[in-house]
Amino acid sequence: MKKIFLKLLYMIFIISIFIHSNSLYVNAETFEISKEKNLNFKRLTSEDGLSQTTVEYMFQDSRGYIWIGTDDGLNRYNGSEFKVYKYREDSPDSITGNYIIGIAEDNDNNIWVATTVGLNKIDPKTDEVKTYVSGEDGCNLSNNNITELLIDSLGDLYVATADGLNKYNKENDDFERLYYSEEEEILTSQVIYSVEEDIYGNYWIGTEEGLNKITRDTKEIIKYYSNKKENSISDNFIYDLYADNKGYLWVGTENNGLNKINIKSNEITQYLSNPEDSKALAGKEVRTILRDSRGIVWIATNNGLCRLDEERNEFLTFKSKIYDLQSIISDDVFSLMEDSSGTIWVGTTKGISMFNPENSFYNYRNDPFDENSISENFIYGIYEDKEGYLWVGTRREGLNVIDRKNGNIKRINYEGIAYYRDIINSIPSNNIRDITGIDNEIWIATEKGLSKYDKNTKEFTNYFSDPDDSNSLISDDVKSLYLDDKGLLWIGTDLGVCTFDRKESFTNISEVFEDNNINASWVLDIIKDKDGVMWFACGFNNGLISFNTKTKEMNNYKNIENDASSLSFSTVNALAIDSKNNIWVGTRYGLNKFNKESETFKRYTEKEGLSNNFINGILVDNEDNLWISTNYGLSKFEVDKEQFVNFTVNDGLQGNEYNIFSSYKSPRGEMFFGGINGFTYFYPQNIIKNGFSNEVIIDSIYNNDDEIKGISNIYLDYKHNQIQFKFFLPYYLNTKNIEYAYKLEGVDEEWVFSGNRNYANYTNLDSGNYEFKVIAKSSNGEWSNPTSVKFTVGLKPWKTPLAYLIYSLTIIIIIYIIYDRVKILNILIEQRTTELNKKLKENEELYNELIKNERYKNNYFINLSHELRTPLNIIKSAQQLISSLNDSDQGIERKQLAKYMDTIKRNSDRLLILINNIIDTSKIESGSYVLNIEKHNIIYHIEEVVLTMKDYIASKGIELIIDPDVEEKIIECDAMEIERCIINLIGNAVKFTSKGGRIEVRMYDLGSQVKISIKDTGIGIDKKYQETIFDRFGQAYNNNKSEEYGGSGLGLTLTKQLVALHNGTIEVRSELGLGSEFIITLPTKQN
Repeated sequence: MKKIFLKLLYMIFIISIFIHSNSLYVNAETFEISKEKNLNFKRLTSEDGLSQTTVEYMFQDSRGYIWIGTDDGLNRYNGSEFKVYKYREDSPDSITGNYIIGIAEDNDNNIWVATTVGLNKIDPKTDEVKTYVSGEDGCNLSNNNITELLIDSLGDLYVATADGLNKYNKENDDFERLYYSEEEEILTSQVIYSVEEDIYGNYWIGTEEGLNKITRDTKEIIKYYSNKKENSISDNFIYDLYADNKGYLWVGTENNGLNKINIKSNEITQYLSNPEDSKALAGKEVRTILRDSRGIVWIATNNGLCRLDEERNEFLTFKSKIYDLQSIISDDVFSLMEDSSGTIWVGTTKGISMFNPENSFYNYRNDPFDENSISENFIYGIYEDKEGYLWVGTRREGLNVIDRKNGNIKRINYEGIAYYRDIINSIPSNNIRDITGIDNEIWIATEKGLSKYDKNTKEFTNYFSDPDDSNSLISDDVKSLYLDDKGLLWIGTDLGVCTFDRKESFTNISEVFEDNNINASWVLDIIKDKDGVMWFACGFNNGLISFNTKTKEMNNYKNIENDASSLSFSTVNALAIDSKNNIWVGTRYGLNKFNKESETFKRYTEKEGLSNNFINGILVDNEDNLWISTNYGLSKFEVDKEQFVNFTVNDGLQGNEYNIFSSYKSPRGEMFFGGINGFTYFYPQNIIKNGFSNEVIIDSIYNNDDEIKGISNIYLDYKHNQIQFKFFLPYYLNTKNIEYAYKLEGVDEEWVFSGNRNYANYTNLDSGNYEFKVIAKSSNGEWSNPTSVKFTVGLKPWKTPLAYLIYSLTIIIIIYIIYDRVKILNILIEQRTTELNKKLKENEELYNELIKNERYKNNYFINLSHELRTPLNIIKSAQQLISSLNDSDQGIERKQLAKYMDTIKRNSDRLLILINNIIDTSKIESGSYVLNIEKHNIIYHIEEVVLTMKDYIASKGIELIIDPDVEEKIIECDAMEIERCIINLIGNAVKFTSKGGRIEVRMYDLGSQVKISIKDTGIGIDKKYQETIFDRFGQAYNNNKSEEYGGSGLGLTLTKQLVALHNGTIEVRSELGLGSEFIITLPTKQN
């Protein structure tokens, strides 16, 4: 027996020695547990805009906003901004207090807010706050210290307070106290901390002295107390109640852990804290319980966030780590919430942490307090050997070998005691660049040589460069390794490429490149395609190099300026080849796909959706999709769709920045990417991007800086035709990856892609009806359905139907006046003709003179009638078209009406000018016309009026010259009438001057007079007509010209009359065919 015992001791000793010998592996918790601990938390604190960091309660309303109650204010969060509600002494519309205890939303979408000094109701449409304070305005709340709110399955609001439970009566807008009697204690206590309704319709009330159940059918009150019996709750101070969808009531206590009550069987399970047991509940104070949509139970305690494994009744606790910004922000957890996207929100005393519980990314990181973690976080080479051991290189802390079956990690370092070339059985440097392997050999690229580890002998062999040995390694600075299908090791260094037959002989391939003037230095990655062509990614702008091992043909591809089909950048970091033999090239500025036939590249950059242009690694999954590590997360590129799906630290990555030399795909298809905060590993088929595709929420609308309350029946006055929309997608975990696009129907022909900008501005909108649409794309790559808002910009007063009616009536009146005037003129003509006929009989000479005058008058009235009839006919035609279209079934469109109304207006203006000339001529002749004589700089006025006609004259192809001999000449005159004369004379000059001609306007200071000359190169005036052109009936220089150029002749008559009223003169100098000059002379002073 004694011998057996001694043998047993010996065996134990041997086993113990074996376990603790110079093995590569040491004890650690299981790999599966480490996966469970891999949660990345995103943080929100006061630095982000939160009013205060102790988060008592969180709630997501039906629109998607997150409401956050803190110890100093209420916050409404939309992913980019916090709107803070606080008590203000000077504002009766503010909330009653800043210590926020609870938040709820009723069936009318009102937000109810519980504080320690009263209850509040916020109307989300108007943002108005109504307060309920016990004793004020007849409010019958039992106490103002609100402890919890409950909206039950019937939509009723229950308000728990420090002195009783209340039910809200919507009809009278007041409260009724429940379960209270002065004669007896109905509940375990009136100090109520929690109220809940379970799935069976029972109500539960937690107080500081026990638990109460109000049965649905009998309304019987059953009380639960803590006692020494087996089936009792653990503590009487009930802090939180949570009824899940599986028929359990979870009871969180203030002093003694968690309880689970099976509502049907009344069986109670206690979960107590135990500092000695890492798998027990972490804290004795249970503040909030949540079963998420995946069925996982989460518990907020005073000592961390706990996740319950219900099968094993074990807890996994997540705690804050000061060195890890992706850990939970604080161990003191108060509140929990799951939003509509499945993100879990954790409220603590230091702010909010949120995470995605469906995270399928896993990470290894260095833990400074755990020697069984990787040696540092800056990761380079990664390789998995055939036994499943993971070899991980770092930048400064050597090599790590991970036994993934039991989680053991062995660190291998170069201690630096001996010169690196003299080191024996160790790596020569702690800067590990790349790792690969074959059979029992692990090949390790370092900053100071190439190292081989033999797993059979457990020995390292190192290889270095030797200038005297042509068969040695060409440089100690080894960057990349590649083992081809023939077992040949290709080695990329800072000085070029060599191969190694894995025995003794190195071959310098770079010499071949040098012979062809190709610089193959700084080789950062190596691959071989199915055609036997080797591809080398080179840094320092050395580009991409191909080398056909059979034909020895080689090419060097670089970026060519202004050539979009060339490589996007000449510094190449990473290479990959897919199953179709396509070559994918990652550079410092985007991804490239190489077309072997055309030897061109197709580029993909941030513009196409890549998360970041600086590419560090590329791996191809089993479905030929690319996984790309960058300086801002990972991008999955779905090649068939040419679509990117991006992932960041908020999706569970080690961080956003990854490294070169650090991408590896295992034979099983598992992928590894190293970064600056550890390394990420995952199976691509398990990564399902959150399919959350809620519609975009219109956050606010502003009209000329004034916020519009509500988004229906929006009407903008025509004077205030500016509008701004702010919007957001209620996906909060990765807001920076959300992209927006919007369009205003009637203004934008295409969608406006605004990137991450979540607002749109429109100004100077025309009258009419509009519809604004907005969509968003979250990191899943899918665009949401459009959200739309309709609004109207009011009509301008002069474009209303009433205005057009007034226009029509005015035109009709004008037409009638003109018609009546023409009729009177015709009567006068007949009378005058009769008188002349009588006088012809008396005097032959007088008869001949009258005949002459009659001919002039006839020409005048023919022209005048023509001038009147043309616009009248146009106006009448437009009126007939309007009436015809208006009487048709289709009616008249606004654009057509506007067109015809514009025609009527222009011809009415023409008639009005003509009639004004007739009237003014008559007034002058009758002596009733009065001038407005003032002192004016006549030079300035003439120059100004001529310049207003400059564009019109130029449009006729006529040159205009203005030449005053002085800059200023003050005279007494009616400036408006002088301008009128100048316009008439220049108008005639333009009318009778052909294209290519010239008009000269000159002004001369004659002391007591000023002379104005208007000279043209037109057709000229026959001498015989020059004496009569200023007469009222003498416009037609000759009949042919009158018909060709038109006009009533009133312009010159009126001009002469106005000049005469100024005691001035006007004369004409002209020769037929050589142009005309009209000279006006005006005195400087008027009597």
